[in-house]
Amino acid sequence: MKDPNARRHSPPHGSEEELRGLLSSLPATAAVRGMLFNAVLEVVRQRGGEAAVHQCLAALGEKKFLDFFSYPSSKYLEVLYSAARMRTPGAPEDFETALRHLGQQSAANFLVSAVGRTLLVLVQGDPHRLLNSLPWAIQVGVSGVEVAVRLTGPWSGVLTVQHDFSPRPYVEGGFLATFEAAKVKGARVRSWQAGPTANEYEISWG
Repeated sequence: MKDPNARRHSPPHGSEEELRGLLSSLPATAAVRGMLFNAVLEVVRQRGGEAAVHQCLAALGEKKFLDFFSYPSSKYLEVLYSAARMRTPGAPEDFETALRHLGQQSAANFLVSAVGRTLLVLVQGDPHRLLNSLPWAIQVGVSGVEVAVRLTGPWSGVLTVQHDFSPRPYVEGGFLATFEAAKVKGARVRSWQAGPTANEYEISWG
């Protein structure tokens, strides 16, 4: 039975306590491609200049990130939270907006890579093809994830993502940017937690 007071025990969204909780739940093998780090650092650069980028790199113990090398997910969550806080200190809603923007930037970085350009050519603006290609695109960027797709209608589908610890607003932003880049009109995303290590994303269009 759920604790009726569980909600009040949850740490504030975007807080250091929430971040530490996420970090403690990460498997030691969880890893993220460097292209996603570089997308976040580009937002840091826009907000705080090169000095802010160097500060983030120093805090992570890195000199740079190579796009297709893998790095610990713990470092990724650290820089993601730092970047979201830089953009919008204050209300939780602002933090979520910042995460969505970061997700859009990450998708933009992926889509200009050779792999991302290939994806857009293959789907040819077809939302069903794109939906069915998203598991592959996610697994290019994040190791150890499991993704299942199910259609829920002629203009919608749901992705179940297991073992991805990225914040849901961040992933929502990435999906929206990808559908927009594929010229799919009217794309919308909503998400919910489906289990201890699972999130679901409903994508609709038209």
